Amino acid sequence: MELFWQKGYEGTSVADLVNHLGINRFSLYNSYGDKLTLYRETLRHYLYTRGLPGLARLESDQGTLNDLLELVEAFAAKQKAQKYGCFMQNAVLERGVADEEVTRIASELFTALNHAFAKVLGRTLPSERATALAAYLVMQLQGIRVLGKAGQFELLESALHVLREQILSWRT
Repeated sequence: MELFWQKGYEGTSVADLVNHLGINRFSLYNSYGDKLTLYRETLRHYLYTRGLPGLARLESDQGTLNDLLELVEAFAAKQKAQKYGCFMQNAVLERGVADEEVTRIASELFTALNHAFAKVLGRTLPSERATALAAYLVMQLQGIRVLGKAGQFELLESALHVLREQILSWRT
C-alpha cells in the first residue's frame, strides 16, 4: 500500500512492486492478476483499515459533536505527518476519471463520512440542515488534505480555527 500511496499508480512500476514486496513477477501476477488489480486491492485495504474504522465512534449511538470535532482536529494534525497526502484522494485525482472502480471505492468512503457526520449533527440540528453541513464537512476535509499535502500548515491552521468555531456553533 505504501508504495502506491507514495508514487501513485502510474509512478509505480511492476519492477518497483516486485522489489518492494520481495516476490518475483510470476508470484505477483499469480496472486493479483495485474498491477491494476493489486492497486485496487490496496485502495480497498486502505478504506477498510484506515478510512472506515475511524468513523466508529461517530456511527455509534453515543457519538457527539465533541467526537466529530476531535475527529476533524486529529485528521488535520495527521496531515502534517503524511507528506504524501491521502491515498484515497490521490487515487481519485490520478485515476478517478479513467477507473470507475477507484471512483466507487472512494465514493464508499465519502458516503460513510457524510453519513457519520449527518448522524451526529442530526442529534442537534434539523435533518435537512444536518445533511447539508455533513456534505460541507466532507468537502472541508478534502481541502485540509490538499493544504497538508502542499505543506500549507499556517493556512490549514487558520482555516481549521474557523471550522472549529463553526462546528462548536452547531450545538444549538
